[in-house]
Amino acid sequence: MLPQRVKKAVADNPKKIANLIDLVNLPSTLRDFVGQSQISRLGCFTRVWSYIKANNLQDSNNKNVVNCDEKLKRILLGRSQVELAELPALIKLHFPKEPK
Repeated sequence: MLPQRVKKAVADNPKKIANLIDLVNLPSTLRDFVGQSQISRLGCFTRVWSYIKANNLQDSNNKNVVNCDEKLKRILLGRSQVELAELPALIKLHFPKEPK
């Protein structure tokens, strides 16, 4: 059961929710990382997060920072460290903008 505020957010912004869950053809850099040619933005973020956890890439002193390895650097603009709050925006850059 969804909380009332989540139900309201979904009802008020169906296009925003659709952008998160619609399948999109991926560019080659992201396709190599994810291993699929199509995925949703949410699914992509989940894969990146799983990769970070599986490879223990969170900084040991500050869990809000990710230390990128070479594979992760390719999709995160070549940055060696990224804050967790920046991850969704950096991943979103790989997805095409919807026409208005």
